Amino acid sequence: MGCNGGMAEFTTATLQPGQIESNDQGERIGRSAGGRLVQLRRRRADRGFVVTVDAEPRAEVPAEVLTLEWAAANSAFDRLMHEY
Repeated sequence: MGCNGGMAEFTTATLQPGQIESNDQGERIGRSAGGRLVQLRRRRADRGFVVTVDAEPRAEVPAEVLTLEWAAANSAFDRLMHEY
């Protein structure tokens, strides 16, 4: 999974496990404790937010979350950072 659009200013190669970076629009990118890349960004074609992780989804934890609410997007980001 690569960065595109608003996330382009982040350098993912230097992120350490547990590290999170944010930009002026509130988009976030981090590397989970397990070394997976987790992103929270605004959707471009539709309203809302998308949170993704560069891992195969598991039954109990999705690899992608779509939501219209900012608080829900942040909660999903924190959960994916912890679970993966």
